[in-house]
Amino acid sequence: MKSTIPRLQKIFFAVFLGATLSVFCFHYFYVWPRDRCVARGSDYAWAGRWMKCAKLYSIETLTQRPLNVPPINTDPRKMEGPRAEHSPKK
Repeated sequence: MKSTIPRLQKIFFAVFLGATLSVFCFHYFYVWPRDRCVARGSDYAWAGRWMKCAKLYSIETLTQRPLNVPPINTDPRKMEGPRAEHSPKK
């Protein structure tokens, strides 16, 4: 029985150390970078899958289209395309 207690102490200490290290690594690699990204403001978004912080851009910025231009392709007749049953057969 005397040899069992020190061995159990070492096992519990190793489990405690492993759990503490895993929680620290989770916070270091995921929680703290996410919090820094969120603290930057609403212009930034956190992508948890890739663990990246990215700046959000509007579609107008990416396409360099002015904000005051009306939307294009809103006429239903212009949006119709060729249908499969009307395609020419070879």
